[in-house]
Amino acid sequence: MSTVMSTSCQPVLTLLESISGPGDLKRLSNQQLAKLAEEIRQAIVQSVAKTGGHLASNLGIVEITLALHRVFDSPQDKLIWDVGHQAYVHKMLTGRRDNFSTLRQYKGLSGFINPFESEHDSFLAGHSSTSISLAAGMAIARDHKGENHKVVAVIGDGGLTGGMALEAINHLGHIQKDVIIILNDNEMSISENVGGFSQYMKRIKETFFYQDIKAKIDQIEGQLDQKLGPGVWQLISAVKEQAKQRFDTPGIVFEKLGINYTGPIDGHDVGAMIDVLSKIKDQHAPQILHVITQKGKGYAPAEEDAIKYHGVSAFSLEKIEPLVAPKPKAKTYSDVFTETLVELAAIAPEVVALTPATAEGSGLVKFGKAYPDRFFDVGICEQHAVTMAAGMAKEGLTPVVSIYSTFLQRAIDQVIHDVAILNLPVIFGIDRGGLVEDGETHQGVFDIAFLRNLPNFTVVAPKDAQELRNILYTAVKERKGPLAVRFPRDKAVDAESFAPFELIDYTKWEMLHNGAFNCKIDSKANNVVLLAYGAMVEAAKQARIILQEKGIEITLINARSAKPLDSEMLGKLIADPSLTLVTLEEGCVSGGFGSAVLEFAAQSKMTRPTCGQSSIYCLGVNDQFVEHGARQILLDLNGLSPQKIAEFVACCRK
Repeated sequence: MSTVMSTSCQPVLTLLESISGPGDLKRLSNQQLAKLAEEIRQAIVQSVAKTGGHLASNLGIVEITLALHRVFDSPQDKLIWDVGHQAYVHKMLTGRRDNFSTLRQYKGLSGFINPFESEHDSFLAGHSSTSISLAAGMAIARDHKGENHKVVAVIGDGGLTGGMALEAINHLGHIQKDVIIILNDNEMSISENVGGFSQYMKRIKETFFYQDIKAKIDQIEGQLDQKLGPGVWQLISAVKEQAKQRFDTPGIVFEKLGINYTGPIDGHDVGAMIDVLSKIKDQHAPQILHVITQKGKGYAPAEEDAIKYHGVSAFSLEKIEPLVAPKPKAKTYSDVFTETLVELAAIAPEVVALTPATAEGSGLVKFGKAYPDRFFDVGICEQHAVTMAAGMAKEGLTPVVSIYSTFLQRAIDQVIHDVAILNLPVIFGIDRGGLVEDGETHQGVFDIAFLRNLPNFTVVAPKDAQELRNILYTAVKERKGPLAVRFPRDKAVDAESFAPFELIDYTKWEMLHNGAFNCKIDSKANNVVLLAYGAMVEAAKQARIILQEKGIEITLINARSAKPLDSEMLGKLIADPSLTLVTLEEGCVSGGFGSAVLEFAAQSKMTRPTCGQSSIYCLGVNDQFVEHGARQILLDLNGLSPQKIAEFVACCRK
């Protein structure tokens, strides 16, 4: 039975306040560690309620983290956290408790693991299924240098479904390096885990018959006279081996791959965790410790709905009854995307939807409920999702892959090899396209650059909700080849009501405001044309209002297609030397939409070498990884807020 914490008053964190580093845990008894676990859960809930963050996963891993830091010696021993969003307890125990209130805030603590932040963070973590590969590499380096520290990888059962993790286990079993894998099994990733391997993990927890048989044989063996003949001992060994092979052995798959298996054990029993880690610590072959935990442990709302509380915005700890009925929640682009797919599926039976374990985050759960036979959550397997979609498209279906920009990076080979070359009509709905609050590992700023260079691909971004709907409708109707449509993690523009679907040519740009284009040109000041891509259209509209207040008029174009470019409109703009073109994109400048415009200008100059051209400036994310912080802060820092755009345009006219 779970102990549900009270949040009515601020707790007195006596034990937690005494922990300045992981070494302090070694003086605490198991009973004190259990009390410390309660205090940590209180602190996490209180803090995440103010900052937002990954709540349920961190509540579930408290005792595991305490046991790891009690048994091992960080940073000498390497603790590698898969994904890293479940390492809040680790941060608290390694000298960062006093700064925990800055979690995920600009210039505050990262929501993930980052060695730039602490020596206790062995590697950067933000994506799933990497920890075992990292552990293998670090163990090889350790042995090569003649060192003797331990290497421990902590991975969830969701992360273990990723192909990279299974590849690493296969290799680790072959090279037999001293690595300990902690398998934190809570049956969840962002959404509920799916797949055959997940079902196998459930069978392990339900079947203990082999363990009972093995224990009894070991007991009998220990009581036998050691003078028995070799034949008897061979018979005993044969019986044990047969038991291992014939019964649904817990961990038999791992053992067959060369990984010693222990478990499953209760991951919320800190004493048991310490005991078993102490026993396997000094072994010198790869080990996997299977630990059962409850996501959201100790906080009733998170226990009841671990999916909702996987990642949360700031929230109220106490239920507050509103004085008036709350306003309907504004629709996000993810909402509009999913609702549109549901409508399209009703009129286009060939439409199917796929996602790699982000059904909740992308909103596709609604599609899955409406069309369960046409919805496929493949787990944390981005490469498989893309290639499976290619197979579907080859056989006449219209697959729509809903995927975060940062996760699409993991399947770029499949995008090229399996989709682009055959020009298959796979639609990629790229969610979180642009800047997000989660930091370097999650910024969706590279998709424009790595997709627009692919033959056969069309790369577009809508200016608002209605345009997103019409792009999807047109793509489903025409099935012309691979299409990438990206949208930000933000409220959808003009999503209050929708017009009927309309076929549009989304490769043609749209003149939204013809402010300066046909005006008489002042020889001392250029006319400025903003070429805004996707979400930047709304920012450009707001910048235009700021500029109008200063007496400056500009032309605004919805440049919704980064590939192909609207060569007819762009050709006219570039050919006018009186104009100044400013490209706007919520993506990296290097290789992005602005680069495409510059390439077009260079090619035009080659065909008309004696003719003048317009000046061109590119605004976007410069050659850097963007840190964590609120999206509006990050836009401003990268010169993409309305105010910063207006300031740049004003400078262009001087």
